[in-house]
Amino acid sequence: MPSLGCGTCRARKVRCDQTLPKCNRCIKARRDCEGYGLRLSWPRQNDKRRAMVGPHSRQTRSKGIPLDHRLVNVSSRDMELHHMISKLAQKHNVGVEAVVDTPIKLVEDMVLAKRATPFILLNSPVTGVLAELSPVNKNLFQYFVERASYSISAFGKDAQRVPKILIRMALSDNTPSSTAVLRSSIALASFHRDNAVYATAQSKVAALRALAKSLQGFIGVSDSACHIGAGIILSTLEVQQSSTTSSHWLWYACGAAKLVKTSGLDEITTDRDMTSLVGWVHYFNTMAKFSLRHWKPNFVLDYSSLVDAGFNTFHPAVCSNGQPANLTGYPHEILYLLTEVFNSVTVASDPRYNTAEYIHRLQTLDCKLQSIAVHTTTGLDIDNDQPEFNMAVELYRLSTLIYLRRASAGILDLNKNFIDWVDQAFVLLAHLPTCQWTFPLFIFGCEARDDARRLILLDLIQRTADDGRYRSLAPIKRLIEIMWVQQDLLDDDLDYVCKLGVILSSSQKSVPAFL
Repeated sequence: MPSLGCGTCRARKVRCDQTLPKCNRCIKARRDCEGYGLRLSWPRQNDKRRAMVGPHSRQTRSKGIPLDHRLVNVSSRDMELHHMISKLAQKHNVGVEAVVDTPIKLVEDMVLAKRATPFILLNSPVTGVLAELSPVNKNLFQYFVERASYSISAFGKDAQRVPKILIRMALSDNTPSSTAVLRSSIALASFHRDNAVYATAQSKVAALRALAKSLQGFIGVSDSACHIGAGIILSTLEVQQSSTTSSHWLWYACGAAKLVKTSGLDEITTDRDMTSLVGWVHYFNTMAKFSLRHWKPNFVLDYSSLVDAGFNTFHPAVCSNGQPANLTGYPHEILYLLTEVFNSVTVASDPRYNTAEYIHRLQTLDCKLQSIAVHTTTGLDIDNDQPEFNMAVELYRLSTLIYLRRASAGILDLNKNFIDWVDQAFVLLAHLPTCQWTFPLFIFGCEARDDARRLILLDLIQRTADDGRYRSLAPIKRLIEIMWVQQDLLDDDLDYVCKLGVILSSSQKSVPAFL
């Protein structure tokens, strides 16, 4: 095909003499001859002579796909997990392992709780404690007061008091036990604000040394309370810092539970601050039972990942000291029943499964959980400034009911009541501004079978992250998305307990913290 001339002449729309290596017309006009090679061209704006003009990329996005469109992607690891569930679920009873616990008689919310007095065992805040801190640590403690303390997950009657109690403990005096609370607070603030690994480790080591020093003398009730307070903060720090690679958070939770029982702190029923701290121990102890009940270390997709230096294969056993006693209020009544549910449900292959005693026990638990709903309007801590917590209490009750019905494997029907409970839960989830409680998020994440409900959960998790005060919910979000992928891949409903066991065990390197 004959050449149409050099690039310069074609751009000028003049006839080219096609002289090599440069045309004479360009030389005479003192222009740079662009030669006769292949040239790429792009259409000019408003070029109507083009045969086809594609739409603008922004127009394409705005017409076809919503800007807030979100996808849950399926990876090769998800497919491996799918095949593992399909094959291994029929061979292994993955799920429940009985946890021996002391039976607890439910304590009603009596007048005694209303007469509870403030925590009189702690001194008033000492200003000299802050004066001894460096400017950096002062700023970090102020950050703990304003933001990081809200990342401490708590559930129970007067649970909202826990951050204020910890702040008062940290500033009460210069004793080693109070210093441990102060240094733990600074460690949590350092990680929460700056993700400063070295500074966090320094403050954490200082807190542990203070705890060790406080054990050298007489341990009074006030010191024991401070030990629990430091355990609360350090356990929260472990959950936030290495929740997917370490089970150290369980050490502090189990240690606090042992301290409560050995020191008899749960027998002090006239002190609101003490019962608030014991209530936190009750909450962590209950959630630890759920994690250890379903998480098994031998179900790991990639065994070579166990060699990772960041993975500690040791994890402590569940606390064997029993649940704290004498706790009142419907949040704790729900937790007591939740513990009974964990201790009661078993797999269908268990010889007890078809016994009349087992069926009656599950039916009794189901009735107790339903009866709580009758008293929620009078039994909750109804303060005008705590509507979110009251909704969280109802979410825990509903999630316990859902878990019990699902885990019963057909003994309890998934009837209209079950459907209504799920509907009620998603109405609450849609109205919650934020939610730091991951157990109900996970339970109802397993019930989100359609996109509308999944969006409700994703939006709630995003609102909680945008708030900035609470811990990252990325691990629980990822776990929920894994569950959604498996639900979409599986043709039939696999055994609920088995599915929880396989997914939690294969996707978590350490004991998951549903706190």
